[in-house]
Amino acid sequence: MISIPLPKPFSQEHLFQYLRRSKNEITFEVLDDNTILKLFIISQIKLLTQITFSTESLGIRFINKQPTEAQKSEIKAYVTSWFDLNTDLNSFYEQVKNDAILAPLIKDFHGLRIVKCPDLFEALSWSIIGQQINLPFAYSCKKVLVEKVGERITFEEKNYYAFPSSSKVLEISDDDFKNMKFSSQKVKYIRIVAEAIEAGNLSKEKLNLLNFDKARTELIKLKGIGDWSANYTLMRCLGHKEAFPVADIGLQNALKIILKKTEKPTIEEIQKIAIPWEGWEAYATFYLWQSLL
Repeated sequence: MISIPLPKPFSQEHLFQYLRRSKNEITFEVLDDNTILKLFIISQIKLLTQITFSTESLGIRFINKQPTEAQKSEIKAYVTSWFDLNTDLNSFYEQVKNDAILAPLIKDFHGLRIVKCPDLFEALSWSIIGQQINLPFAYSCKKVLVEKVGERITFEEKNYYAFPSSSKVLEISDDDFKNMKFSSQKVKYIRIVAEAIEAGNLSKEKLNLLNFDKARTELIKLKGIGDWSANYTLMRCLGHKEAFPVADIGLQNALKIILKKTEKPTIEEIQKIAIPWEGWEAYATFYLWQSLL
């Protein structure tokens, strides 16, 4: 059992609202009692975990086998990143407390933290899958991909899945991708990312050594990773608070609703609106996304 203290503020209500946004999510399962079941693969060892929450902490229990201390440490780091437990939310709240757009959202979603995607290949793949399609279809594509080549474990007659490794995705044929309703362009882009990871040219460890601008530049070098995908990955995986996927449709729609405009604001308008958010653009974006739920 691992116990991780929960920071203040922390909202379980808003966390689980986000985690339940799609019934096609397959890389974890949320039960009715707000327990999370998640499969971790560490050094080819499959560890099925149960994550529970109390007022002050979250606990991680191991269901199928006991991990080593190194494996426990890796899972603890993953979960801490997943729920962004190390961020000082009060600093964000203080900076934007008088902002006309964000102040009401902070009141509505107090304690909401960015739900991250700590695995780099999964984050980049998800950013590619989600390009120019709606969220339900993106989740459907992700589900069939994970079912096809993701690691799995059967426990008490039920399957639990983990997102596939880059090497596994490279084994998928063109026909199989076509049957999964992946466009040829997206297949190409996912393979480029997978090949870069397999070759050792791209890794989370290397990107973490770079500042925001340099990390963004490295990601954009990959064909298929444009400004939106790079900022999305820097926000959801690497934890850069200044990441700002300004061309995001959800962000634009949320602002259109809040500002009561007949048209979505332009990128230039959004950049001007976001001046007071400097350094916290990722959190502003996440709260605006949450307003659409």
